[in-house]
Amino acid sequence: MRIIREKSGDRNFELAVPEAALLRQALESTAEAYRTNPGELDPMVGNVWYGRAGLREAGIRGEDALHWIEGLHEVRLGREKYAQNWLKKLPAVGQSGVWLLPVNEVDAFLATLNDHRLRRAAEFDLGDGDLEVMALEKARGDKRIALVEIHFLAWIMETVLHQ
Repeated sequence: MRIIREKSGDRNFELAVPEAALLRQALESTAEAYRTNPGELDPMVGNVWYGRAGLREAGIRGEDALHWIEGLHEVRLGREKYAQNWLKKLPAVGQSGVWLLPVNEVDAFLATLNDHRLRRAAEFDLGDGDLEVMALEKARGDKRIALVEIHFLAWIMETVLHQ
């Protein structure tokens, strides 16, 4: 994969078949999770996405907490619309190709990738030690797939930020 920053600030992604497939899967599953009511999410995911523990620590409870969570959910629903548009423009399933990310969508894209990473880490209750690259060698099955996604998307994020 190559990510090239155009003079306009747009990012031009050159994607091989497996890279396009992984990015597509991450965007599809995150868009689906965005459509899920916060109260219906896995409690671990709900906590990392909506900061329920942090709200309690800050003394935000009841109706104020509900409004806060509703507001965050609305933000994520806005990103879901971006994700649907990105999915239409990614290379077709099983194809390599080029994908252009407009400069005005970069922040939403980075936030969406980070939400996917947070969700996958929460689903497997991964801590800092689990996220070390060397831990990938020991991981098996779905946990290993989640770690590959987390590291690959982190690399994309870093590249987009520093191009």
